[in-house]
Amino acid sequence: MAHLLELPQRMQFDQQLWVEVTVVENVYRLFGSVGAVFEIGAIAAAIGLAFWVRKRGSVFYWALAAAIFLGLAFASWLLFVAPMNAEFATWLTKPVPADWTSYRNQWEYAHAAIALIKTLGLSCLVVSVLLDAPRQLAVISEFERSHQKDLPATASFPLSTVSSKTRPAWLWPLRLVAVIVLSAAFFGLITYVFHSVLVGTILSIAGILGLGVSMDK
Repeated sequence: MAHLLELPQRMQFDQQLWVEVTVVENVYRLFGSVGAVFEIGAIAAAIGLAFWVRKRGSVFYWALAAAIFLGLAFASWLLFVAPMNAEFATWLTKPVPADWTSYRNQWEYAHAAIALIKTLGLSCLVVSVLLDAPRQLAVISEFERSHQKDLPATASFPLSTVSSKTRPAWLWPLRLVAVIVLSAAFFGLITYVFHSVLVGTILSIAGILGLGVSMDK
């Protein structure tokens, strides 16, 4: 996702700046070492989850789709990004080729596509969890009901109850999307208001202290 968010600005870099940041200084050095642990770990965990829920119907298929998307993202990196990294390594000892933008474009756009694929994989994981939540709640509710009759008649503490009314499976992903959209809008509004108030306060203090006059001079 970092690559995807950086893409618009990095595509405006000239040859010297792009090569200096990406190849010479290699600001992505830890992406290949520490990042590799997260990459392989995420794929292994998704495969393990799919195997664990293999008997849970649609939950399994969503978990399996997540594992496939994450595996596809890694395969895309091997096919489109790794060869470019190998080519970039040679630029440290030989001149940068005249068609360097073709290598840059493949590297940048491949990373952007991989970010989108991983986002789909993460979304599938979230949906699989939300689809399984009603079943887990039903299991807990059934456990409480089966043990309620074993409680002494003098027991005064309340038992948590879960509604046995079933809801359509598609309602959970829809709720997830609604929560994400509303949360983004809410926090975006809060950030905008806070930013406006903060900037206004700073400018007011600067005006009171006469800093604006000093800066104009």
